[in-house]
Amino acid sequence: MQTWAEITDDFQRNWPIYVAMPFVAALIGWSTKLVAIRMMFRPYEFKGIGALGWQGIIPRRAPQMVDILCDTLTPRLINTREIAERIDPAELAARIDRPLRVEVSRITRKVLAEYQPTLWNLLPSPAKDFLIERVQRSAPDAAVLMFDGIVDRVDEVFDLKTMATNEFLNDPTTLESMFKEVGHREFAFIRRSGFVFGFFIGLVQVAVWALTHNPWVMPLFGLFTGWFTDWAALRLIFYPREPKKYLGFIKWQGLFQQHRIVVAQDYGSLIGTKVLTPDRLIRSLCTGPDTAQAEQVLAEVLEATLREELGDLNRYVDIQLRDLPLFKEIDFGSVQVAGISAGRLFDGFLDILSGPTKGVARVGLDLTQIEPMCAAFASEALAVLPDLLLGSAEDYLAETLDIEATMSEKMAAMTPEEFEGVLRPVFRADEKTLIMVGALLGFLVGEVQVFIVEHLTH
Repeated sequence: MQTWAEITDDFQRNWPIYVAMPFVAALIGWSTKLVAIRMMFRPYEFKGIGALGWQGIIPRRAPQMVDILCDTLTPRLINTREIAERIDPAELAARIDRPLRVEVSRITRKVLAEYQPTLWNLLPSPAKDFLIERVQRSAPDAAVLMFDGIVDRVDEVFDLKTMATNEFLNDPTTLESMFKEVGHREFAFIRRSGFVFGFFIGLVQVAVWALTHNPWVMPLFGLFTGWFTDWAALRLIFYPREPKKYLGFIKWQGLFQQHRIVVAQDYGSLIGTKVLTPDRLIRSLCTGPDTAQAEQVLAEVLEATLREELGDLNRYVDIQLRDLPLFKEIDFGSVQVAGISAGRLFDGFLDILSGPTKGVARVGLDLTQIEPMCAAFASEALAVLPDLLLGSAEDYLAETLDIEATMSEKMAAMTPEEFEGVLRPVFRADEKTLIMVGALLGFLVGEVQVFIVEHLTH
């Protein structure tokens, strides 16, 4: 322990070292925070030798973090039925009417040729066109029924949590962006607090070094600076959950809770624009793991509609050729042949042709193929549905679903404990490891510092 005179003399001779100490400590606090934040996100893959190495906390713990996030996301913030019931099936069908009719024509020709080949090949071309036209006219109403069926059984055909989980895991940058964008204020606070805390710890270090000149002072203070600044920064981000006063005049609330409205808006914006977008929701419904259930719902609606509208196709078995649009438009006026009007001759000719047409239709219709035919139609329809909806109704879906606003409002209304659970998992996952790394880095910097100080003072 040095006397006051010795301390004064030492300070006069080595004042640059004493002045530098708080700033070196501040640098330790700041740099260890930079390293800690970097270690949360990088590297994506494990790098090291054997078991000694590191992989970013978020990439390494992504499945667990995503599971926690999606538990928060669904159903507390949003659920499948809530999304589905916002859509008006009639409005949706109306918006895709024109492209729907085109696809219905293509799919109908393809499916009938495959599942009703005898009937389809024997029907005259005018009868085929009439049948396609009738199916096209029925398409909008059938589409409404199909959309209604999906909404009614949406929990069977679509798993929102699975969809959100897959979106996060399939694109690691989405999860990283979420924490960086939603938590950018908190990360900035961590960096700044490391500098401030480190500086004040450095002032204490100056006093201890002046009194003892013990070579262990600097590495131990470096270790303490790295450990304490990490620990304190993480605590101050999340605690206290409610505003509290300290020493009678210092008021503080966890930074994350202070910014909950802005954080809720950022979180809602990210989820609404990068995860639960109309494009991803529709494509997941039509191509995701529950596609088979969605196809079944569509097939059941189609089969019921087909049997009701077409009477098992018997209505078109009994069709008169004179009723087809192609022939109804023909007008012979007053033309006569051998004293008989051309119109009457043509009607007789059509009656003669209608008999064989109805006969081959009755022979060719295979009622056993109705169910697989509807299943095939549903599969084809589901395959083109994303392009139909996103090509003609994406704006309507985005406006109607309004995921971003819904997320923001519900998140802002969460309890402090629930709100904390949105971002806390990434810090909690390897919090102790990060603090230990900060302490180790501080210790090493302290060792370098004491080596330089001893070299300069001698």
